[in-house]
Amino acid sequence: MSPPTFHFHLFSMLPAELREQIWQYCLPHWFRELDRPVADIVFSLDGLHPCDLRNTTSMNGRPPAISRICHESRCNAFKAGEILPHRPSHEWPVEDRWRHGLENEMSWRDRARDVVHLNWQPACDIEYDHFGSALPSLARDALHNSVGGSLVVECLDPCFRRVYSDDSCDSDEDDPEPTTLRPFRRPLSADVLRDLKTLEQLPKWLVVMRVIVVHSDLKAAAETGLFGLLGDACVQIVDVSEEAKVEAYFQLAETCERASALTITQDFHRECAGSIEQALERSVEPRFRSEKLAEAMRPAIMFRLCANMCNDVMCLEGLDQV
Repeated sequence: MSPPTFHFHLFSMLPAELREQIWQYCLPHWFRELDRPVADIVFSLDGLHPCDLRNTTSMNGRPPAISRICHESRCNAFKAGEILPHRPSHEWPVEDRWRHGLENEMSWRDRARDVVHLNWQPACDIEYDHFGSALPSLARDALHNSVGGSLVVECLDPCFRRVYSDDSCDSDEDDPEPTTLRPFRRPLSADVLRDLKTLEQLPKWLVVMRVIVVHSDLKAAAETGLFGLLGDACVQIVDVSEEAKVEAYFQLAETCERASALTITQDFHRECAGSIEQALERSVEPRFRSEKLAEAMRPAIMFRLCANMCNDVMCLEGLDQV
């Protein structure tokens, strides 16, 4: 027997104020992407990667699910947010403007719930046309149009390698030379000083150290509650200190991969929070030499929900036949 379904037929009879609160409760807390991530750059696997990432960005940029339920829910959705034009406002100062070749097709903005995220990194400078600097644009958006900001670790350290050692959790062996004995270092360059001033505008940044893709249909993902109450927040960035939450995402990603025949599998090894925190510190301190900035940086893991099953063998075979 199929499980019973439940319907609340008296919803329309509730007071308008209560209905509005319910609709508002259904709105997700977003990680709004300023640009599209590039799989070849994110995964660095010579063209082989577990997801093309485009479907997630497309889904994540759409208006929330309640905007497609009824007139009342749609009005509440657009009361909270709006569909953004492709480019930043022409009213922004010239130094904060940024034009680039990774524009999103659509982007939904909810100032009260957004954390704005930048996928752009130095490797993109070579491959894609751009004008202006990404970091000032990100900082301005985070300050004036969002509740926070996040970026990828390669923005801070272009040579960062996604390799950690659990041995670093409880020792200082990775930094054998005491700070007081370090040799004289050259003054910071003008570009680094500009980036430092830009980043210090925010009291906290989430720094993505790793990207994990969850291939699942939207209904199953929504039932977990990990991608918004209605499964419409397809990009989640979780501070590594929230270990139980991080583990829940990892387990979901692993479960979904075990249920499918995949062309490329992901590495689901875990690192302890202390190890990842030290890896970020080693990336920030040598370049910026700022305790204030180091304290503002919080390492995190990005989890992306892809409902396109783009890595499934059966789906790929079907595309080949077409």
